[in-house]
Amino acid sequence: MSQIDDSKAKRNVAVLVAAQAFLGSQITMIFVIGGLAGQQLAPNACLATLPISLIVFGSMTTAPWLSPLMQRFGRRAGFVTGAIGGLIGAAICAWALTLESFWLFIAGSYLTGIYMSAQGFYRFAAADTASDAFRPKAISYVMAGGLISAIIGPQLVGLLAGSSPDATVMRFFPVYLVAMGLNLVGMMLFALLDIPKPPAPTPESPRGRTRWELITTPRIAVAVICAMVSYALMNLVMTSTPLAVVGCGFGVADASNVVTGHVLAMFAPSF
Repeated sequence: MSQIDDSKAKRNVAVLVAAQAFLGSQITMIFVIGGLAGQQLAPNACLATLPISLIVFGSMTTAPWLSPLMQRFGRRAGFVTGAIGGLIGAAICAWALTLESFWLFIAGSYLTGIYMSAQGFYRFAAADTASDAFRPKAISYVMAGGLISAIIGPQLVGLLAGSSPDATVMRFFPVYLVAMGLNLVGMMLFALLDIPKPPAPTPESPRGRTRWELITTPRIAVAVICAMVSYALMNLVMTSTPLAVVGCGFGVADASNVVTGHVLAMFAPSF
């Protein structure tokens, strides 16, 4: 690739780093308060972390159609779709807090999973227009944006909810308003993204492997199993930590600081 191509790639990487840093901070925000709000809304305390589970489930179930959408309409369309899902999800969660409706809250959480799914494609989009030499750095820079979200998201929670004298579930309402604003900013940010749509496949195009062939390939199967186990363990720790911190008599701001450390450790090795 030429230097001109890398100039465009660097602009795209700047947009994606900003998206990972600022738009991505909504996930760290919601992971701090999702279980705490769920604990106050749920009819049974055992369901406290179900909203977080619905975010992950939403991400899992929407990724298979989000990827073909990007294949047909481009990365920008997919990322804007994710931001719209995040916006609507945050709005529904905010509404659920005012109604004190747990089931509406988990419905909004599921839609937040659409954003989480789209966010997972940022690092791949960074490589789309990059040269072979710049591609590893492009992916690394985008992942490094997660270090910023690790600080911004939880600290906003500490500022908005941690200092609130209100002990009801409405103390989390401003957090979802901020999440809505972040998604609106993200939609405008993605207007600056310049990644061409991939060429449409033709009858002469070579056919790729089927899903069954992919999952029965030993290397891919091992990678999938490792991802499942490691991500499950990460969720086990991350979703229960705010509940444990607050349950031990500390405040929401303290829980936010712990999650900041957790997410920093997640993203620091990636670059």
